[in-house]
Order: sequence, then C-alpha cells, then structure tokens
Amino acid sequence: MTLDPGLLGQPPIPVRLRAGAEHRVAGGHCWVFSNELAGHARDLPVGGAVDVLDANGRFLGRGTANPHSLIAVRILTRRPDEDIDSVDFYAARIAEAQALRARLLPGRASYRLISSEGDGLPGLIVDRFADVLAVQLGTVGMELRRDLLEAALRRATTATAAVLRNEAPARSLEGLPRLSAPWFGTIPERVLLEEGGVQLWADVVGGQKTGFFFDQAENRAFAHSRVAGCTTLDVYANTGAWGLGALRHRARSCAFVEINPATSALITANAAQNGVADRAEVHTGDARAVMEGLRAQGTRYDVVFLDPPAFAKTRAKAPVALRAYAQINALAMQLVAPGGLLFTSSCSYHVHEERFLDAVREAARLAGRRVRVVRRGEQAPDHPVDPAVPESRYLKHLVLHLS
Repeated sequence: MTLDPGLLGQPPIPVRLRAGAEHRVAGGHCWVFSNELAGHARDLPVGGAVDVLDANGRFLGRGTANPHSLIAVRILTRRPDEDIDSVDFYAARIAEAQALRARLLPGRASYRLISSEGDGLPGLIVDRFADVLAVQLGTVGMELRRDLLEAALRRATTATAAVLRNEAPARSLEGLPRLSAPWFGTIPERVLLEEGGVQLWADVVGGQKTGFFFDQAENRAFAHSRVAGCTTLDVYANTGAWGLGALRHRARSCAFVEINPATSALITANAAQNGVADRAEVHTGDARAVMEGLRAQGTRYDVVFLDPPAFAKTRAKAPVALRAYAQINALAMQLVAPGGLLFTSSCSYHVHEERFLDAVREAARLAGRRVRVVRRGEQAPDHPVDPAVPESRYLKHLVLHLS
C-alpha cells in the first residue's frame, strides 16, 4: 500500500453514518466500521483525516481513515477545533500520558507510555525503557504520521532512541508490511529496566512484541510477596520476570520454560544480573512438552506461573483458544503441589473473563484437582482502560489455590 504524505494538512473529509448506526460511536467508542457508513468505504482517503457525522450531520469526532480495513475510521478527537495533522496535537497527548504515569508509577523509568485506545491514540503503542522507546504503529493513519509522531515523542519525552516494532498481525489487516527496524538514535543491543527491585535485561529489537510485558507488573508484585521458601515454575517465561522476581523475594528455586533459545539466554543473563543464578534452571522447549516431561517425572511445585501469549487473535479463534487454555492449565495444575498456588492469565481479548473461568473449571476437571479462585487481577495502570472501548481491557489474571 502506498501512502500519500500530501494528505497531511488537508481539510478533513466529512463522512456520514447510516441512520441508527451512531449509538456506539456517539457513546464514546473510537472505531467506525465500514458497514456503519452511509457511503462506500472505498471512497475514503488512505490514512487521511475525516470528520465523522451522524445521519443528521452532527459532528461526532475526527479521525483517520482506511478504506481497506473493516475498521474504516479511528477517531482521535471529539473536538472539531483540534488538528490531528499537527505535532502539537500528538505532543500534548503524549505529555498527558506521561504525566499520568508519573502520578501512578512514581519513580519508574520504564513503563507503557502510550496504550493505544486507552490513551486516546488508537493505533499507537509506545513502551518506554528510560530513554529508549519501542514503538508499534498499527494503522495507516499512524504510519502516515510517522514523522509527526517522531517530532512529538522527541518534544514530549527525553527519548534519545527509538525502534519500530511493527510486526503485529493488525498491520496486515491494515494493508501494511510487518517489520522491525531502528527509527531514530542508536539502539542498544539490550536495555536494562527495574521492576519491583528486580533488574531485567530486555531485547527491544528482537524480543517478543516490544521486548517486555509491563501489563503484569501489579500481578507479579502480588505474587512475589507470597513466594518465600517456595519452589516455583515459570512457564512461557519470556525474560523471566515472574520467576526472577520470585527468586529475589526468597523463593527456594525456580524452573523457567521458554521456547526461544535467545530468550532463554536472556533469562540466564537476568538470573546472573540479580545474583540468583544458583537457584534458577532454564528449560528451552515447547511449554506443553516440557510440562508433560515434568509431570512424567512426578515433579511438583509450590507455585506455578502460567503467562501464555494470546491464543485468540480473532473472535473466530476463541473456541480453539478456550480448549488450549483448558489443556495448558490442566497440565499446570498437575504440577502444583497440594496447597499450592497457580497464577494463570489470558491476554486474549476475544476470550472474555467468564469464558476464561470456564476454561479453568474444565482444566480442574481434567486435572482432577479442587480449585478455588483467591484473587482476580487485570492489566497494570500504565495500560488504562477506556470504558467506552471494551477492547482496551484485555488481560485476565487469576490466582488459584489447589487442594
């Protein structure tokens, strides 16, 4: 897809919704679907600014368009006087988001700075690792405004370098290529962050997504205060944040399971960084296969952390994902010693909380274990939820006690 920078700065094109199709958008949702338009989506400017009007011509919002996507418009502002093709607009939004993080996460240098719809910038994700940024541009609107965003980030933050991690499947749905590349400044091979007293190296260039998952920070903090003296298992470990935090909080041992050899090496480096290498054991391999091997050996743990990637990228994949969640949770439950805890999560938006509970219940049946939910968690406050956009709340987390 070829984007036309000449569209920037042009007056927004008015687009009307069908009669009766305005309720969701008027209620605050920032997505406009192609079948909600009165006209043809194919007539929209690719990435260009549009004003969304109801059937009577009332202004509902201003956003960017994509005639090739099911989501035809993403609204960025409800104010007709705001210019979404200006550096000022994005710098102000970024500064607002940064001020919120400073208030909610005082003293933290690394966090999610921009969480797409949750921060009023749909299509943009920015993770901050002190002065290095990992950025995802998920829509043609944001891709077209790449230079504006660079200027805004430089103005509103102290960032000296940024990498584009544009590999998300949503890029394909937008008609954009998927790639990872340096954006500006000099990108280090690894960046060092701190979470709850744990120092962690993250790979912002080649690591999964942006290199680290900040969304579990508060759930990890709860877990780490309850693991002293325990044997622990960290499955789908990524950089090892769950298990390394447990070791720093006096867990007796932790076995890590990670399929990527490079990420396994990062866990080993992180264990050394935190002075806990003598209590860490890293298994490189498929999570299910490793768990089945541990089960066959009769190995049990006091605490198991289970934080898999999203199994359902679309609504159609939700039934398959639910079966997968039931199966891996059953395996995990069989590895928990009687009286132990399982910290389990789903980051699949399309697997709603009650259905995730159904999968956990099925897992308990398959494992032959009695299970009680002792805590429910969700994403950390640097991943804010817009109540008008339910898609911005995606993380479900449960702490289970197993008899």
